[in-house]
Amino acid sequence: MNENTAANLQSCVRCGGMFWYQGIGKRICNKCKKEDDAQFEIVKNYVYENLSATIMEVSKETGVRVARIKAFLREGRLIIPDNSAIFLNCEVCGVNIKFGRICRTCADTLTGEIKKAMDVTEYEIGEKPSTNVGKMRFLTRDND
Repeated sequence: MNENTAANLQSCVRCGGMFWYQGIGKRICNKCKKEDDAQFEIVKNYVYENLSATIMEVSKETGVRVARIKAFLREGRLIIPDNSAIFLNCEVCGVNIKFGRICRTCADTLTGEIKKAMDVTEYEIGEKPSTNVGKMRFLTRDND
């Protein structure tokens, strides 16, 4: 076993199981990733059929924890509607955002090195809500 191989052996942040980390994406094992993807499909399908559902309603009806649904929002996989009373907050300035981790204004002011250190992807840069009426939705219906 060489140094690179040993460095890629990781402990899953969800279940604690060991797996070979490929250097990209979340540090979760394949079993947890499959579970995560299955829960996302359940949430996505429910939201598609119930566009005005709140996070609590989605959680209650799908059995997916609120924390997991919020993670889907932070990852940019789901979007909160403009007319919602509840939004996520930018991790830098605290302004309301519909999805992601930081707002566009803060993202534009961060240098590339800081973005890399924060591990922020383009999908995690959220939009501020507008005053238009909207519904919770996902980026694409066929999100794989």
